[in-house]
Amino acid sequence: MKMRPWAEFASTLPSDQIDSEDEMDILQYPGKLLSETLAEILKGLGYEIIELICLHERGWELLIRGGPKGRSAFGIRVTQIEKYLIVLFQTSWFRTTFAPRHPDLVAVLTQLAEAMASDARFIDVRWFASEEVLSGIPGALRPIEP
Repeated sequence: MKMRPWAEFASTLPSDQIDSEDEMDILQYPGKLLSETLAEILKGLGYEIIELICLHERGWELLIRGGPKGRSAFGIRVTQIEKYLIVLFQTSWFRTTFAPRHPDLVAVLTQLAEAMASDARFIDVRWFASEEVLSGIPGALRPIEP
């Protein structure tokens, strides 16, 4: 199974970057509105939203919990370069190391991809493996391939 936890896309959501009056500093980095939108979608899919964290120039991180027993923890990092770039990951070091394709991660990736594909706010969503992201290849339509 090939798993692509990175997605790149455009969005109809308005830019939410807030600059200082002299435009020399960024007071709010872009991606908060997108993170809140993803949180809303994931909440509708039955996931618990734990926290939204500002990572400053690196963007935003959304922490969620869910899965069949409700115990799996995931993070989604959101950043905006030209387009939006997100990555979904397991927060457990043990699972990342010993179960990188854990069924709960596959499930949340699949559910999120389906929700984004059917939502007009997300445009031209393409999924990438870690070694493919920002490489210039066109990306896949789905995050999981057999």
